[in-house]
Amino acid sequence: MELYPLVMEPYFRHGGETPWGGTMLRDAFGKSSPDLTGESLEISALPGMESIVRNGPHAGKTLPAMIALWGERLTGANFEKFPLLLKLLDVEDRLSVQVHPDDAYAASEGRLGKTEAWIILNCDPDVKIVYGLEPLCEPLETILEKGELESVLHTQAVRPGDVYYIPHGMVHSIGGGVQIYEIQQSSDATYRFWDWNRVDANGRSRELHTRQGLDVTRPDLRLDKIPGTTILRKGGSQTYYIANENFELSRLNVSGEMPLPSGRMLFLTPTCPILLRYPGGEIEPAPFDSVLLPAELQGASIVGEGKVLMSTVSDRAALRAELGYRAPDVAGLVD
Repeated sequence: MELYPLVMEPYFRHGGETPWGGTMLRDAFGKSSPDLTGESLEISALPGMESIVRNGPHAGKTLPAMIALWGERLTGANFEKFPLLLKLLDVEDRLSVQVHPDDAYAASEGRLGKTEAWIILNCDPDVKIVYGLEPLCEPLETILEKGELESVLHTQAVRPGDVYYIPHGMVHSIGGGVQIYEIQQSSDATYRFWDWNRVDANGRSRELHTRQGLDVTRPDLRLDKIPGTTILRKGGSQTYYIANENFELSRLNVSGEMPLPSGRMLFLTPTCPILLRYPGGEIEPAPFDSVLLPAELQGASIVGEGKVLMSTVSDRAALRAELGYRAPDVAGLVD
């Protein structure tokens, strides 16, 4: 069966799973999501939370089923576990203050670690995120025991278009009134430090994971938002933001027809109407649909005017060589 671009139907986390969620994934981004949905898992192979192919001969198949069918023709490599997870988030109320582990720590739980990145798609005025900790005068464990965590949270105001890099070990949260594009390792390993005294309809609070959080937190980890660097491409330009050992995040600025590379699977999320051409056909994904382009599908291109968010597994050596002196402008690219 010939390869073709897979438009994915997401899995939704909602209700009690994401008590901070809202309705903007449905109302603003056209998703068929229930009320109080916090996460649209756009391209996901997480067990029990798999996204599903919407188009073509394989419509109705899960992403793991497609991996079993197409193998490395889809993924580009023989991964022991599918490496990436793409989400859209609607944070109507504050996200818990949390931290994620690295691969070594998460392996004890049979999971991958979790490093992630955000692009702010939309936000209310004056919204802030928690982006690391302020310099500590005493151990974090002591601060938690005293109930003073909020006093050491480093906050930063955000605007649409901002890009933030959240490596494992960085304490973080999101203020209410934000919609986000998130690329991350394929993992649900999250340790909550604080949930703002939030309770459900039965007066129950969500579980905290203080010990695990203390084990994995890197208190000195502080970053600024990521400006990225832009290079010209046929049919427009490409702005690179992050290229760590797990994923590469960039934005395609399309003006005309832009050829797409092959050899690596690509996650494509247009923010406006575009046409995706490939040998044997073309599709018109809606804005904020997410498309999985198989690694071995050659000759694909994007036609239109506007921006397409793109994530993929990293080829850091090739990107360092291409960017040269600009490589340090891409987070995670230069060790």
